Amino acid sequence: MPNLGGVHQSVLGDAPLLLACERYASTLRRAVEATGRALTIVTPLDAARAFQASGALIAMVDARPASPRGFSTIRSLAELAERRGAALIGLVARDDPDALTRAHDAGATHVMTSGGGSAMLVATLCSAERYVRRLRSRGEAAAVASAQAALIGGARWEWRRGGPEVELSPALAAMIGESGGALRLRVGAAFARLDPPDREDFARALARLARVGLSGELSHRMTIDGAARTIAHHVRAHRDAQGRLTRLTGIVEDLDAVLAERRLSAHFDTLTGLANAGFARDWIDQLVGGGSDYDPACIVLMLSLSRFDGINAAYGRSVADGLLQAVARRLRRVVGADKPEARVLARVAGAEFVVAFAGPVRLGEVTLAARRLGDAFEKPFTVEGRVIHLACRMGLAVSEADGAGADVLLRRASAALARAKAGEPNSFEVFGGAGHEDLLARAASLGDDLRAGMEAGAFELLYQPQVEAVGNRIVGVEALVRWRHPTLGLLSAETLMEVAERAEVGPRLGEHILRKALGEAVAWPEPLQRLRLAVNATADDLMTPDFAERVIRAVEETGFAPGRLTIEATESGLMRDIAAAARALSAIRRAGIRVAIDDFGTGYSSLAYLSALPADYLKVDKSLIVDLFGSPRDRVVVRGVVEIARTLELTVIAEGVETDEQRVAAAAAGCQLYQGFLCSRPVDGVVLAGLVHEWNAAAAAADAALGDW
Repeated sequence: MPNLGGVHQSVLGDAPLLLACERYASTLRRAVEATGRALTIVTPLDAARAFQASGALIAMVDARPASPRGFSTIRSLAELAERRGAALIGLVARDDPDALTRAHDAGATHVMTSGGGSAMLVATLCSAERYVRRLRSRGEAAAVASAQAALIGGARWEWRRGGPEVELSPALAAMIGESGGALRLRVGAAFARLDPPDREDFARALARLARVGLSGELSHRMTIDGAARTIAHHVRAHRDAQGRLTRLTGIVEDLDAVLAERRLSAHFDTLTGLANAGFARDWIDQLVGGGSDYDPACIVLMLSLSRFDGINAAYGRSVADGLLQAVARRLRRVVGADKPEARVLARVAGAEFVVAFAGPVRLGEVTLAARRLGDAFEKPFTVEGRVIHLACRMGLAVSEADGAGADVLLRRASAALARAKAGEPNSFEVFGGAGHEDLLARAASLGDDLRAGMEAGAFELLYQPQVEAVGNRIVGVEALVRWRHPTLGLLSAETLMEVAERAEVGPRLGEHILRKALGEAVAWPEPLQRLRLAVNATADDLMTPDFAERVIRAVEETGFAPGRLTIEATESGLMRDIAAAARALSAIRRAGIRVAIDDFGTGYSSLAYLSALPADYLKVDKSLIVDLFGSPRDRVVVRGVVEIARTLELTVIAEGVETDEQRVAAAAAGCQLYQGFLCSRPVDGVVLAGLVHEWNAAAAAADAALGDW
């Protein structure tokens, strides 16, 4: 058995190899120690803590069937291993064909199958050590250290609660031209340096972050050396063990200086400062065309923003551009722009971004990055004082030995992105080879497929119940559309609406869905005839001059009772033209049809326009329901929204209720109805009949039991 001790000393030092294992630990210990390496064995539950404490640069996790926690252990170690520049080996069963993919997806950098004997173990350990050595030789560890040093020594400030002064780093003092390089400023003097139009807004926003104890990004204009500059502050609130604010700190960027430097080069996007599409393509082509010694040479992550056009329409170009810049900054922080030799961040289209990773890189590393990006988009953006919630979808593609260039690799990532758009927000898909090859070509003809689908009845309606928050009886349902495409399978409503908008058939599709829902509901059995039916209307629907006439005509021709129908319109759709939306909704209300404002609290929220819109229901978004379990301030805000809605005589529906605790909290806050997985996922009309019967019978029995008690 070859001894790897020399390599251990020169590259990995004396740190032991860490092994997370539930069974067969003694057998694995003998095999590993025979290679000359020290070994520490831990249980899967203790693996993350032990890995952090050990300094190990190689970790091995037993993920065979006898170790059911193996894959979750790999996931728990993946980010720690990436930060440290360590190798993570997954040991999987030879007869499990999916285990290799699962291990890589969980974050393993290397995978070893059982049954290969000592030769495979030695080969895997050597490969893992070369991986660590390459990372270090490429300067990644130095880049991380450099980034940390820049963070510590860069432009930053600190204010301790109650203190009269703000402490400045030398870099910040130099940036703002403080005479003599003074490292302290009186609070009033610091605010006085901001341009007057921004001074009060910045102070209010900073105070708001301090009150709620959140981190956030704020910006303002400031005159430096006679020139107006845009300054961004990445602010963090620090609290003690009792939750009391102790200090605020901020990392400062001169955005104009960064962009000015980047604009000197034709390789950068002038708005965001990221690389542009041309540079990204050239960089990828160089790698996959033979400029890399690694396999894969490159992995591409393509990210697309959802509902960006709605934000542009609602707030205008200035806010939309500011949002793109904020997204670019968040990408740099999450993925890291401090490794130009290892990855490139680019803006390749209006609301599309690309992150290209150079080898040595594993798919597990990039899927981990995609998960971190998805988590990052769960937090809102603040632009010009507005809090905006934004979602994304991502597609990943791995370069192959076929030598396909950047255009092919980007097209494959775009194909995976198209599939991701059929899934949940902030999710990703990995390009799957031949099964996805023609997806983009098919996407180009989706508009024609959509028109044909309307004729062929390719759209399916599912219904999600709306339930009394107190009595717990199902009293209504929301109709949700799905598109069963002949080759792409079941596609989401969001994909359907995007295709309809591009094909300019949105209003026609909206009427088709409305008539289908009314037709199905008219034919429901008698117990369902008392349920209210809610159908969604898009922004395009509302802006159609004869929208109200179409809705009223559909109700009359299908024989559906107008009082049972509710038209749901999203905040973003209403914000496009409030006056036009109000006229259309008023017309359908005069016909006895009800109106609901959907997704309230997703980033456009303005309590001021509630009184200007003719509405009967307000659907509170899941993000606000979650806030009922947040800080006391969060709970006050949610209860305030509900109270204002009820004062305006709106029935409040809580969306996304998944637990009984959320239902009780929503009812206590004043919500009369709820909708979510606590009752049911969306179901078809056949299943709905049985569900309503059983659910309401159980609610009635509970009422009777409580009455007897």
